[in-house]
Amino acid sequence: MKNHDLSEKLNLEPSDETAPAEDNNLDTLQAEISHLKDEASRNYEMYLRAVAEADNIRKRASREKEEYLKFASIPIIKKILSVTDDLDRAIKMSADNKDYDSLKKGLEIIARRMDEILQEEGVEYIDAVGNTFDPQFHEPLMVESGTDHPENTIIEELQKGYILHGRVIRPSLVKVSN
Repeated sequence: MKNHDLSEKLNLEPSDETAPAEDNNLDTLQAEISHLKDEASRNYEMYLRAVAEADNIRKRASREKEEYLKFASIPIIKKILSVTDDLDRAIKMSADNKDYDSLKKGLEIIARRMDEILQEEGVEYIDAVGNTFDPQFHEPLMVESGTDHPENTIIEELQKGYILHGRVIRPSLVKVSN
C-alpha cells in the first residue's frame, strides 16, 4: 500500500474545510503563548526588582541600626558630662581654698546627682547589707566566721551592685558570715 492510499484510509490529509480552522487555532495558540511569555518575563522582572528592593531595605535597616547604636548613649553622656563639670569645679575650688569640709559637701551633692541620673535611666541599687547572700545578685569577696550574724548573711558591702530593667549589670561585692 502506498503512503497516499494509507493517508486516505486514515483520513490524515487535511480537508479543505478543516485547514483554515486549524490554522486559525494554531495562530491563536501561538499568540497566547507569546502573550504568556511576555507576561512571564514581566513577572520575572518584577520579582527581581522586589528581591533587590528587599535587599536594599535590609541593608538600610542594618545601617540605621548601627547608626542608632553608635549614638544611642548621647543623652546619658550629656547627663554625665554635667556631673563631670561639677567634679572639675569642686576640685578647682578645693585646690584654691584648701577647705576640705566644703569639698566633702560638694562631692556628696555630686554623688547624689549621679545617683539621680542612674535612677532616671532605670538603674536600681542592689540592697545587700543584712540580707541573705544570693549568688545572682552578690559576689562574695570575703567570708567571716564566728560572727553574731546568721549564716550566709551579708555583713558588709565592699562595692555597690546595680540592676538595669531586671538584669544585673554589676553584682554587689560583699563580705558574708559563715
